[in-house]
Amino acid sequence: MKRLLKVLALTLSIMLALSGSAAFADEELGTIYRQHYGADLTQLPIVEEPLTIDVWRRFSSTIMDSLADCEVFKKMEELTNVRVNWLYPPVGSETDNFNLRCASGDLPHMFSYPPEYKGGLEKGVADDVYIDFSSYYEQGMLPNLKYLRDTYPDIAKDTIMDSGAMIKFHMIDYVRSDPWAGLYVRKDLLDGAGLDEPLTIDDWDNMLRVFKEKYGAQLGISIPQSYGVAVSYSFAAAYDTGYDWIARDGKTAAYGPVEPGYRDFLSLLNKWYRDGLLDPDFATLTKDAYEAKMADGSYGAFTCYYSSIGQAKVSGLSVNPDYKLIPVHQPQSQPGKPTHLRQYNSLVRFDYDVMTTRIEADGIAEQVLRWKDFWYSQMGGDLCSYGPEGVSYEWVAGDDGGATLKWIYEDTGVISKGSDKDFWTVYPMFKLHNWGYLRDSTAYEMQPEVWQSVIVWGEDGCDWNIPMIVETAEETETLNRIMTDINTYREEMTHKFITGQEPLDNFDAFVEQIRLQGIEEAIQIKQAALDRYLAR
Repeated sequence: MKRLLKVLALTLSIMLALSGSAAFADEELGTIYRQHYGADLTQLPIVEEPLTIDVWRRFSSTIMDSLADCEVFKKMEELTNVRVNWLYPPVGSETDNFNLRCASGDLPHMFSYPPEYKGGLEKGVADDVYIDFSSYYEQGMLPNLKYLRDTYPDIAKDTIMDSGAMIKFHMIDYVRSDPWAGLYVRKDLLDGAGLDEPLTIDDWDNMLRVFKEKYGAQLGISIPQSYGVAVSYSFAAAYDTGYDWIARDGKTAAYGPVEPGYRDFLSLLNKWYRDGLLDPDFATLTKDAYEAKMADGSYGAFTCYYSSIGQAKVSGLSVNPDYKLIPVHQPQSQPGKPTHLRQYNSLVRFDYDVMTTRIEADGIAEQVLRWKDFWYSQMGGDLCSYGPEGVSYEWVAGDDGGATLKWIYEDTGVISKGSDKDFWTVYPMFKLHNWGYLRDSTAYEMQPEVWQSVIVWGEDGCDWNIPMIVETAEETETLNRIMTDINTYREEMTHKFITGQEPLDNFDAFVEQIRLQGIEEAIQIKQAALDRYLAR
């Protein structure tokens, strides 16, 4: 995270200067400060004569018939002279359609967000379906991607296979959205109780007891439901463990539930459950029910995705005009002891495209690769993240020499303030990536909290998070066989330990059972994959 914070340093310093703290003024709603990740190294247009390429992509939308209607691709064709002929598989039969095309040789030039190739990506190259574009990269045909890889070490590691092959064209997050899950506290309740923001487990314990006594509020938590990952790091991190895989000291693979700290984590939640500080329905709440409790006063604190707090805020204010949420740091087990695990995402996303051997067969490999590389330029990244300038947004120059993005999509007629269509619904019409919507006040009316969340949660350590390691096809098969039963057992026993159905004295027996189920072999596989990743 420290490396990535350098990227954000200027942006965040401006934001903090404006706010005076981690809070932001209402006038900043609907804006985002420009972040410069890339360079503009593409010579436009890509081709002098119009070129049409076939792209296979899953697609389903209620607002447009084709991605050809997307403002991004309209502008991209104008800039590059490359037109996309979209090949949409039947909805519900995407995997079958993909497999049939691969087997028959009826290939598009590019698969966008394809299903997993049987045997793995490198098997796809060996089968003459995918291309390894590393040789083209070395020839200088992908200058924007090279700039990103040379500039940001995380991007360099996460855009290459262990073997050195380059097969995936990943989506790279030009709008920083990490971390996107963590802890919130009701600031109005804190102020009413005369409490400071909690920093340690003891602070949290005291806060929850005061909240319950004064307000009847509980801590909201959901394991292993949709918020389980965030929860596991939010409290287990205090004890140097998590709900799933971790990389101890950044280099040693470990399974969090068998680490000694997991017992401490369970003991804490068991105590809160017994004392009525934890929602007794934590394990069975649906996402909607959980978010309803965020807003109705049931919870004084909770873990959540920042994309969910908009409606909670709107609903909460309708019940209590003083309702106010603030993101807070993960608690420490003792003052000054840093945490090493949190919700984390690389700038490089799991979403990806692959080029097929058809670009070579048709003699257009250089043109198609240069077209895809344009997406990694600053211009292309802005286009994919925000849409065309002047259509969905405009940059507003500031007195400090910076620029602020202002959404103008209200003028398109597709969406307007008060419309039942928010930007989450319509963003595919304007842009490819959905990160910018989080900063839009019409979409969720939560701008200050989102920015605060990215800053505050991002200050927590993530150096023990397992990176984007890749297992071989054989390793994946073995892991799936072992971990299916282990994870089911973990979920069952975690719930029983928390609720007291299983005494914590049986924790060692729990660990032994996971050992008998094969966790040591799984750890060896994860360690081998981690070693390969670190050696890239």
